[in-house]
Amino acid sequence: MQEVFDTNKVVSELSKKNDSSAYFLDFLHNDSFEAGILRLLPGQEDVQSPHSADELYFVIEGDGFIKMQQKDYRIEKGSCIFVPSNTKHYFHGNEKELLVLYVFNVSQ
Repeated sequence: MQEVFDTNKVVSELSKKNDSSAYFLDFLHNDSFEAGILRLLPGQEDVQSPHSADELYFVIEGDGFIKMQQKDYRIEKGSCIFVPSNTKHYFHGNEKELLVLYVFNVSQ
């Protein structure tokens, strides 16, 4: 199993996708975790649904907002966001490219 990942390569692979709905890419999936990169361009809609597992986000680049439970939270480079399972949430309001690392706990 690969233990060290180059997120720049993941972002590069993500940039090659022409489908505007393909804005995230997993780079790790095992019995405990799923991890990947979310890349949201200005004006692009984040259409994710609530997840059955707890999730942690870390903003690598950009800024904007995350809406959780009908409340907006300002996020920026370095922000770390915990989203409990089954919580409706989505990113929005970014004026530049937003790059976010995500990690799911899939062993719940």
